[in-house]
Amino acid sequence: MADFSNVKRILIKIGSALVTKDNRFNNALVREKANEIAQLAKQGKEIVIVSSGAVALGMEIEKLDERPADTLKLQLLSGKGQVKLVSRYADFFSEYGIEVSQVLLTHLNFRNKGQMETIRNILEGYINDRDIPIINENDCVAKDEFVSDGDNAFSDNDGLAALVALLIKADAMLVLTNVDGLYDQDPLKHSDAKLISDVKSVTKEIEEASKFGVSRLGLGGMHSKVIAARKVTDKGIDMIVGNGKHSILDILEGKADCTVFYRKR
Repeated sequence: MADFSNVKRILIKIGSALVTKDNRFNNALVREKANEIAQLAKQGKEIVIVSSGAVALGMEIEKLDERPADTLKLQLLSGKGQVKLVSRYADFFSEYGIEVSQVLLTHLNFRNKGQMETIRNILEGYINDRDIPIINENDCVAKDEFVSDGDNAFSDNDGLAALVALLIKADAMLVLTNVDGLYDQDPLKHSDAKLISDVKSVTKEIEEASKFGVSRLGLGGMHSKVIAARKVTDKGIDMIVGNGKHSILDILEGKADCTVFYRKR
């Protein structure tokens, strides 16, 4: 399997299916990922995180068991939960002497060259200071994640992660989720599903293979990850989809099952 242990700048996306457990924020797992990311930072890696979880934390605050269908309610939950989301990351990383920052974005930021340059400068500043930016969509003012089909907006932050990876010229983009990668069918429903370990090109067949299911707390599913992979690999960035139950270091070193989407060369 491919070894990405030598890459320097990594965009890590932590998705809804991973940061939630039984409809609640998975503190234990996120703390574990913070530990692993801190080890990478100590090795000199430059890390930027795109994290879901605001809505799940909002639901936790209001003691809701099911994700509401109403868009305004989702926006309100996101606003409440976002405060706690960054606070949790700040607490976890403080154990390693690492400061975090919050960066909330909308699709409009990427339609304006001036704003894109500002975002790039801000992220580069945090990276140079050895801080870790925690990025999420600003759902309070942009409802695209809640209503998009996955191809045209951020959709569960996969698209957002791709845009940020391109903006900061990441060496690799790692998407952590609750399965080992892209399968030929839904592995949560079919025991004979086969992992597709290497994707040299995102073809129509690959896109079709990704159109199975979404989680109850996220909208992206595997299809939006494949769309994101197409965007970044076209521009020279490798993307890995791996299971958050595995160590990030193991995934990057090729010691854990995953799917690698290779950049165009």
